[in-house]
Amino acid sequence: MNYQATEEDIRKLEQSYEGRKPYHGEMHDHSASGGTSDGACALSVWKEELAALKMDFAAILDHRQVRHMYLPEWDNTIFLCGSEPGTVITDSRASSKELHYNILVPTPKELEAFLADLPEYQFTGGPEGHFTYPFFTMERFGEIIDAVKAHGGMVVIPHPKQILVSDDPMDYWFRDETGLEAFYIGLDTQDTKDDTALWLELLHRGKRIWACAGCDKHNHPQDTALTTVYAPEKYNTVIFSVLRGGDFTCGPVGIRMLCGETLTGGHCSFTGKRLTFSVGDFHDSVKMDGHCYRVDFYDDKGLIFSSPVSPDETQYFALDADGDAAFYRAEVWDETRNLRIALGNPIWNDK
Repeated sequence: MNYQATEEDIRKLEQSYEGRKPYHGEMHDHSASGGTSDGACALSVWKEELAALKMDFAAILDHRQVRHMYLPEWDNTIFLCGSEPGTVITDSRASSKELHYNILVPTPKELEAFLADLPEYQFTGGPEGHFTYPFFTMERFGEIIDAVKAHGGMVVIPHPKQILVSDDPMDYWFRDETGLEAFYIGLDTQDTKDDTALWLELLHRGKRIWACAGCDKHNHPQDTALTTVYAPEKYNTVIFSVLRGGDFTCGPVGIRMLCGETLTGGHCSFTGKRLTFSVGDFHDSVKMDGHCYRVDFYDDKGLIFSSPVSPDETQYFALDADGDAAFYRAEVWDETRNLRIALGNPIWNDK
């Protein structure tokens, strides 16, 4: 079967992403910002070294505080806002019940408002305010995620298999339209293999969660666990507004998808729809001379097709959507290294 996109398919996809540019960045790391932060490098170092790595943004999620977002070195054209709390899920069946969760927000004021609304955090208020790490039941933690969303934010469960220890994938799911860190520290780590397998299992259990990436080295910036997002402008609130809808790639390759009028990360009825996707905008960290690359395209029943792709140009593919499929998604591999380098977030079927 021919899965190459027609000129009309390409026109519609490009029209849907008109005015957007590809940006590569980091969705989970920490700085040395004083207070309760535990990163190794000041924000000024991050600014310099991100540019050297050709990285466009980084989410700085320093622990237990908001002060990092008010420092003079903070730059809204580079840094995304948020924090990384922790908890214990008191009624989980997991053998280790500890859990971290990343809260990303459009502005520091939204994080302050969220913390102040919930007495469990004992937030002391203001730019120098700190907060505690309260314990939650699974039900209450789901309500916490709802509260973050109500304040315009999003929640990502970072390094899930490395903190909460359970053999039941459902112990890692709390709400749909949240993120799970599938790529952790690097593309070829055992942690990434374990966390990606968890994300895939949850997908096949009907959960609508987005695959995310995070380096989380608490050190100098690294380009080993990147996110790719197409946004109209390199500014934190603009980039975040796209991320919050799930329209991004877990990995250093741009994967864009359109089904009818619905973009990557969204959901719609597949009946009578045409689905188009593209692969391109490889970050330099995965462009290697002489290496071969391919894209694999899946629905919930398995692999639909594979195709070679070039790291130096954008390629387009399309098919008539199956009204019975639960979702569609794409992933990119470096065949030479037998290494998965990108997970495209799905579009789900409302059927």
